[in-house]
Amino acid sequence: MGDIVADVEAKIAALKLRLPDLEGKANKRERTAVNKEIYNLENDEAYVAAVKAQLEGARSEVAAADDKAHLEKLMSEEAAVAERNAAAMAKRLEAQNDDAPADVDEECHMEIIKVLKKGDEETYPKPGESVSLTYRGRFAEGTTHGGVDYSGKEFDTTWDAKRKQHKPLTFQMGANRVIRGWEEALKAMSLGQSLEISVGPKWAYRKGGVQDDNGAYVIPPNATLLFQMELAAVGGKKAAG
Repeated sequence: MGDIVADVEAKIAALKLRLPDLEGKANKRERTAVNKEIYNLENDEAYVAAVKAQLEGARSEVAAADDKAHLEKLMSEEAAVAERNAAAMAKRLEAQNDDAPADVDEECHMEIIKVLKKGDEETYPKPGESVSLTYRGRFAEGTTHGGVDYSGKEFDTTWDAKRKQHKPLTFQMGANRVIRGWEEALKAMSLGQSLEISVGPKWAYRKGGVQDDNGAYVIPPNATLLFQMELAAVGGKKAAG
């Protein structure tokens, strides 16, 4: 287990050393590829399991030794790891958006604005698994098209006003049934977690938008969308409460 952790962390460190040399528009594609590789390494199942096993082993030692000071140190280290992971995600998202061209069709991002509620931090959706989401979707401020101002308006939700409860949307992860912005957000979500996210047009509905049967825009072209979303179930396992 220790070898896996050391090997992956060495690879991650080497990749991060390359990032400062990849600033600027000319290196955007390579920088994005490096950030993606870092993300994949940090979320590799074997690596995550090995880190978890190390932490659990350390906890067992603490319990056996009944060493309060050791336990406090361990908890501090775990908090530091979580903080570093959050910082790394923020850096990756920033790197994806740095030096983006003015053409909105070339924007390609999903941003986690706020964690509204923590999940169980154990049950994460995997490709091919069935997931259920509840959500509210609205337009970002400044969204306009054809003389219509869509700013802040809600365009879709799973909330059932008559029953006064959400009716979760269920779909298969990785099957291209939902926008890419959702798929990317779900990779970082655990069961029961609730997030507020922003999805740029490239990872939402692009230049085409969405029209109803009469040709009116439900979602205008090049719209940035805001969602409050909660992971209600993963693979048949429902969130508590």
